[in-house]
Amino acid sequence: MLEALNVCLEVDAQPGTEEECLYLLREVNFQVPQGHLMAIVGPSGCGKTTLLKVIAGIIEQTDGALKWENRDLKEEEDLHPGELGYVPQFSVAHDLLTVEESIANSMALRTQLPGTDEFEPKLDKILAITGLTDLADRRIKVLSGGQKRRLGLALELVTNPCLLLCDEVTSGLDPKSEREITELLRVLSQENPRRVVINVTHSLASLEAFDSVLVMYQGRLVYHGLPKFLTHYFTVEHPEEVYLRLTQRDAQSWHESWQKKRDYYERMLLGKSATAEKKADANEEDHEEYEAIAPEELPSVMSQVFTLLQRRWTIFRRDKGQVWLHLAMLLGFPLLVVIFALDGIKPLKQLSQRQDSDIMYEMQQKAQHQIDQLNAGGLVSGLIMLQVVLVTLMASNNAAREIAGERLILEREKLGGLSTLAYVISKVLFLGVFVLAQSIWMGIFVDMITGGLPGDLLVKLGLLTLVSAAMTSICLGISGMCRTPEKATILSIYLVGFQLPLSGAVLSLPDWIEGVVNPFIAAFWAWSGSLRSMSDTAFYDAVKKVTETSLVTPELAAFVLLAHVIIGLSMAYVGSKGSQWE
Repeated sequence: MLEALNVCLEVDAQPGTEEECLYLLREVNFQVPQGHLMAIVGPSGCGKTTLLKVIAGIIEQTDGALKWENRDLKEEEDLHPGELGYVPQFSVAHDLLTVEESIANSMALRTQLPGTDEFEPKLDKILAITGLTDLADRRIKVLSGGQKRRLGLALELVTNPCLLLCDEVTSGLDPKSEREITELLRVLSQENPRRVVINVTHSLASLEAFDSVLVMYQGRLVYHGLPKFLTHYFTVEHPEEVYLRLTQRDAQSWHESWQKKRDYYERMLLGKSATAEKKADANEEDHEEYEAIAPEELPSVMSQVFTLLQRRWTIFRRDKGQVWLHLAMLLGFPLLVVIFALDGIKPLKQLSQRQDSDIMYEMQQKAQHQIDQLNAGGLVSGLIMLQVVLVTLMASNNAAREIAGERLILEREKLGGLSTLAYVISKVLFLGVFVLAQSIWMGIFVDMITGGLPGDLLVKLGLLTLVSAAMTSICLGISGMCRTPEKATILSIYLVGFQLPLSGAVLSLPDWIEGVVNPFIAAFWAWSGSLRSMSDTAFYDAVKKVTETSLVTPELAAFVLLAHVIIGLSMAYVGSKGSQWE
């Protein structure tokens, strides 16, 4: 049995209001027996979804207790991820995957069935019971609203949960689809004698299909009983009139009225449930079978990493727009760099130390040498910085939307037992391929076309790779901290946009600002370390003539960029672990 005892949820009130706190839920009490289908209804903003999230453990109540099979879910051990199924309002699968792939991925992330003889039969059973067998090869993006709701249920059935919570899975559907989903919920509630199915809905059209109806109003529970008594309790002719009737009294008054009549309606509700339970016990063997089933054991972290990585590559391959964009940047950005050095980098001539009798000629030679040095220094410094900035731009594009773009799917999968560590590792491995390909190809291609930039090629490739990894990690961290991909993209663009002007490559900063800003500008360290690697060449003096910014050693640059990587990945982990439900 699921039991709520004086559940309250209190939050701080908005500044400027007289009240110090606001109750989203207040003194909510109910009992739901197993093998039961319950609807939570009420006007918009009454606390329906909030109550469901409290039951699911997404939000923790500030007072009261929630009990499952006499186990306090706050004080004792929470429900195992395999015991809980939560179907949110939003789409819960990637558009470019098929129905079958989505369910198979959910099974791989939440169970150890893949690779066993039980995998295919269970997958087929889930498709059959949710009516998705004929749609198994269809991609998610072409499914209708009702079909996506069925898929949401299918993804939660992979662990055979005993508590199935559904948020608005019937809302926004045509009457036929709404009846079909409601009937599916009824089948699911009766399939497992231990299961409780709860559906939050704004619709009052199909309440007769539910075992009980719980009505919320302004955070208060104002009715919980059999659907057939709903109109009698609220003294209306049709269920659709209940919401209008609620506005005729305040929530406190409705709650007090319910407290007086609660025992009568709940006795009838629990009495009917006891009769249904006796019928279910007639088939004792089936009941014992369900009692004996332990929650599905979660797969290992590395197993989840492999599943996530495989899924991410499948999505990437099918997103033709992203594939072509990455190819265009991979091939086009190096071409953009070499346009400025199509004639190659000419070697610098040493200035003759011999004293010439023609003073005018000697002065002309010195002036020409200085011009050559300035031109060469500007060209080399500019080429290095352009490489660095374009690599950071590609890194930003790679990572900015990587977590924020699938935030809501991540939240559902974490609730189902997905390890945050496995999730972040899968992102590192996926993005690491782009980091290596983009930075190494950029360095080698530019070096080949220009005839070889001065300095150690391996050092320059290493710093390009590190600056790409640093920017990728920081942008991944921003993506993890943001709720929406649009916000993450804007912040990442700003971050890349400041790299060039604040690097000191174009204009040097005042000394007191330079020391404060430089640690945060990844481009500065890659650019500066690469130029310093030319210290044993004739170009080093030329480079120093065109920049007043202090150049750092490649070792120090590598150390700082590695620190950027660690900070970015830490941000990604913390951001991914934190809850950002709608």
